[in-house]
Amino acid sequence: MTESEQIVYISCLEEVRYSFVSHIFEALCLKRINDVFVDSDDLLSKEAQAKVERARVSVMILPGNHTVRLDKLVKVLECQRTNDQVVVPVLYGNRTVEAEWLSALDSKGFSSVHQSRKECSDAKLVEEIVKDVYEKLFYTGRIGIYSKLLEIENMVNKQPIGIRCVGIWGMPGIGKTTLAKAVFDQMSSAFDASSFIEDYDKAIHEKGLYCLLEEQFLKEKPGADGTTTKLSLLRNKLHNKRVLVVLDDVRNPLAAEPFLGGFDWFGPKSLIIITSRDKQVFRLCRVAQIYDVQGLNEKEALRLFSLCASIDDMAEQNLHEVSMKVIKHADGHPLALSLYGRELKGKKRPQEMETAFLELKERPPAIFVDAIKSCYDTLNDRDKNIFLDIACFFQGENVDYVMQLLEGCGFFPHVGIDVLVEKCLVTISENRVRMHNLIQDVGRQIINRETGETKRRSRLWEPCCIKYLLEDNAEKENGEHKTNLERAQGTEEIEGLFLDTSNLSFDVKPAAFENMLNLRLLKIYCSDPEVHHVINFPKGSLHSLPNELRLLHWDNYPLKSLPQNFDPWHLVEINMPYSQLQKLWGGTKTPEMLRTLRLCHSQQLVDIDDVLKAQNLEIIDLQGCTSLESFPATSQLLHLRVVNLSGCTKIQSFPELPPNIETLRLQGIGILSIVKPNGEDITSLLEELHGISDVLLQRLTSLMNFSSSCQNLGKLICLDLKDCSRLKSLPNMINLESLEVLDLSGCLVLKTIQGFPQNLKELYITGTAVGDLPQLPESLELLNAHGCADLQSFSVESVKLPMHYTFINCFKLSSQEVDKLLVKALAYVKHMPREHQKELNKPLAFSFCAPSHADQNFTPCLQPGSSVMTQLNPSWGNTLVGFAMLVEVSFSEAYSDVTGLGICCVCRWKNKEGRSQSIERNLHCWATGEAVPKFQKDHMFVFFDVKMRPSTDDGNEPDVFADLVVFEFFPVDRQTKRRLDDSCTVKRCGVSAIDASTGETNVKIGYFVVLSLLSYASDSSDEGFIKSMVKEVKDLMARIRIKGKPSREVISQGVVFVVPARSLDITHSENPKLWTWSNDAQSEAGIEIAKLNKIYWLQIKGYFVTRKLTPGTKYKVVFMIYLDDTAPGWEEPVTLNLKLKHRDGSQSIQESTLCLNDYIYHNWVDIQAGEFEALPENVVEIFFSLHQYEYSNRKSGLLVKGVAIRPTDQVII
Repeated sequence: MTESEQIVYISCLEEVRYSFVSHIFEALCLKRINDVFVDSDDLLSKEAQAKVERARVSVMILPGNHTVRLDKLVKVLECQRTNDQVVVPVLYGNRTVEAEWLSALDSKGFSSVHQSRKECSDAKLVEEIVKDVYEKLFYTGRIGIYSKLLEIENMVNKQPIGIRCVGIWGMPGIGKTTLAKAVFDQMSSAFDASSFIEDYDKAIHEKGLYCLLEEQFLKEKPGADGTTTKLSLLRNKLHNKRVLVVLDDVRNPLAAEPFLGGFDWFGPKSLIIITSRDKQVFRLCRVAQIYDVQGLNEKEALRLFSLCASIDDMAEQNLHEVSMKVIKHADGHPLALSLYGRELKGKKRPQEMETAFLELKERPPAIFVDAIKSCYDTLNDRDKNIFLDIACFFQGENVDYVMQLLEGCGFFPHVGIDVLVEKCLVTISENRVRMHNLIQDVGRQIINRETGETKRRSRLWEPCCIKYLLEDNAEKENGEHKTNLERAQGTEEIEGLFLDTSNLSFDVKPAAFENMLNLRLLKIYCSDPEVHHVINFPKGSLHSLPNELRLLHWDNYPLKSLPQNFDPWHLVEINMPYSQLQKLWGGTKTPEMLRTLRLCHSQQLVDIDDVLKAQNLEIIDLQGCTSLESFPATSQLLHLRVVNLSGCTKIQSFPELPPNIETLRLQGIGILSIVKPNGEDITSLLEELHGISDVLLQRLTSLMNFSSSCQNLGKLICLDLKDCSRLKSLPNMINLESLEVLDLSGCLVLKTIQGFPQNLKELYITGTAVGDLPQLPESLELLNAHGCADLQSFSVESVKLPMHYTFINCFKLSSQEVDKLLVKALAYVKHMPREHQKELNKPLAFSFCAPSHADQNFTPCLQPGSSVMTQLNPSWGNTLVGFAMLVEVSFSEAYSDVTGLGICCVCRWKNKEGRSQSIERNLHCWATGEAVPKFQKDHMFVFFDVKMRPSTDDGNEPDVFADLVVFEFFPVDRQTKRRLDDSCTVKRCGVSAIDASTGETNVKIGYFVVLSLLSYASDSSDEGFIKSMVKEVKDLMARIRIKGKPSREVISQGVVFVVPARSLDITHSENPKLWTWSNDAQSEAGIEIAKLNKIYWLQIKGYFVTRKLTPGTKYKVVFMIYLDDTAPGWEEPVTLNLKLKHRDGSQSIQESTLCLNDYIYHNWVDIQAGEFEALPENVVEIFFSLHQYEYSNRKSGLLVKGVAIRPTDQVII
């Protein structure tokens, strides 16, 4: 970018030039944006026009005279239209012409306008403007850099006084140099000397250390004494000076070490920044603070790609879907997005763009290939093999699985994978090996470039190529033998072969693998479980398998055994699910390296004795092998940790197992008795397995008791006793200190549990006959008790999050028990120190479900319908912890759960410019496949989720108009995310914001929670908090009426009943700036009148019990209102709603809209919400509301007297 292109032009009025605009000018200078031209003339002078024509960004400050400013704006736009320049409009100060300005700017295509506003200080507005200018000024090169720049600055500022060092680490093209330049531009002016050395390795190689130092820091020419003079001059020059040095793209730490050896020359607070793709550079250069550069988020990536591809309107050109594929593949990589964008520029049709993109994937950009290849070339042969195996076969696989296989190949992966991680070639995330798509493309290209012949490549993964090598064409032509022989020759180079058989059907030749002497990894699988591939051996045999195999994974293997001449010595894993195997092999073969054997659902398998020779075997999984009648004694397999015999229905005797077994799964096994010959029960047997951690004994009908002698099961982690239908009781399991998962689901006669392990995390008691649960441990995160019809109580001493409790159809469970748990859970958030609240930021922190009770303490906070509005604390950005969300769901008899239930929550708000924004999350109620019985009544769901809050794409707090947010809730199918039909509806809902004071542990939680705390808090730890809250509760109750249930004062005037305004729920009526109250002098009842001063968002609602009405009389419900002559903002219609609640629990709703502009009179008027007939045996309660949720106009001038319920022939009172 040239110097002229960095000009920022600012147009403003003289009155703000030396106040507001001066702060913008200063902030831009701090960002090293020094060429700023401020123009305060009314007309565009020649000098100003020349600046505009050269400027990259023009900031138009638009106060005061609308006509003059618009005329100048038009001229600026004309100057910039042909120069790819941008305008940043700012509405500052005078708001009387705001609407006109917004309309004018909108007509010019400005969707984003900065506005001064009451809730936003000038300092914050300046920060917004400068960030916008910065990103627009540096255009595509620095999209997404601003937030990273702030993080680097924060990292630097936290370091102690001295020589500060920061490393910037990331894969090639991720933006390390761009970020380092941004930091340099931002901070260099604060240092006495500064230097940015690009491509450091090349610079030090070409110029040498001393020339480089002289060039960067020593402008004076030294005398004849050469090197010594240079060094002394450098020492004198830099001594006690604050120096900023950036060494960019350091690859060889030995080259950087001599330069950095002069750290002691620099003064305190000097800053050294090193960028590198290799973390080893930072370690050897003793740089402790390392910034890991992440890719762009989706919004930033879309913006960069659109700019580079010159796509102005994706929706109009139907290019969005293809563009998102490109963005997903680039995975936030700025260089790739830029290169892809330029390559796809001009492609106007989706098919054309997609074809071009597929070609690009086949040939990654040369600049990126060269960068990755140069990094690859520094690896030793073992690490290169690890890199290529991951690129071709192991993307996204479990890291332990990959380690085991690569270790079997002799590659020392514990060292090699660390090397790849440090060089940014792979990452380890969630215990899986990840490789960026672009790096994977380069890795596969390295393989494809090995040779032009497919059969001579070391790794194969493309189905068509593999099919060509394996297919048997013997019956298709006379020269078939020669053809097959030619194809087989040269395959000695193949080391790995992964074949996805989806949509493939062919015959494999018997000698398919005969010449693949170096094949280490063989996997034949189907990625689509709904497709049944057909891979056959027409001659019924496979001649051989390579003896070098480490992995043999073959889904649906069609033969009865493995080839007789196959030697399994090197095999690490056999994974052959749904095979036709009857046995593995015969003879005396020894699979010395075998660690894992999985033959799940091999229903023809009858003999498994071969495994006894595998002395290093760790896992045996024979689930679903229904023909297997015996399992050999494996006590001599000392490394065996996991045995799964679930579903082996013909096994009649319990096998002897090694003492180090950790996981034992026997679900549905055919054992008639698990009593040992000496008469001891299953518990005694398990105690002999000192290493046992996971036991599955599902559907063991012989199990009636579980011995209390459990002291030797200290390593037991998981105990699964599901569907043990005769199990009646469980002892106190306090000694099982390691037990984390206990599943007792389906134990229909289980009534007594004496005690739980203290570290238990998951408890499943679905369908049991338990009436009272002993004290639940504090560690418990998940409790599933749905269908426990006899459950009455449970004890919770204290709680911590995350916590997920389910009590579906537990109708005997008392509402007091439920209230206590909810109060303690939300109180836990109150006590959590703010620095630990990020622990809740991963999954949903709290969920709860139980049948609804009319006397529940939390019921008053619920409002009818599926949406609710709440107002945030003005300082919510600093104090909001999250929201407690309560949703009451009604289920009809037609409801049937198949794939799991979820509640979709949508949080909506409007920004200060009036634009709607929202976030959406699906809150899970129970998992797919869980047996949820028929619902017999309404259920209450409670959630606490710290992520369900207003936020921007970059995670910052947004501007929220009037601090108002609306929550909407919809039942959805958990799997498909589709909304459910009327068989499952939201009946009522409520939301409470949980606020925390910064740096303090006390929390102001919703007043309904405070009331519950006062009623139910019993532990001494909460006592002081409760006492301190008493005054606040009193003040709170003086200002706020309980939502949905206001004070039920009803005035009776003969046959007419009036709910006065004070008894209605009028949003923000307690705020004197928005509403004022006065007495109606003409009313004998002394009714107070609410007068609206100003508001955007209007909601008035209330309710009335019909028992005092005359039976058989038809009544109408009317809002008694008055609008003065000047009442503005009522152009949009209001909505009136009347909901009738019937005795049988059903509801009926009447809804209408009308425009209040038609009712601006000098008298009171009735606005009818609806009519109904008073039938005591039918209508028992009515709910009414008047609302207008449009933010477009500010409303005022409305007076509200109340709501009258009068006979339809009654006149106005």
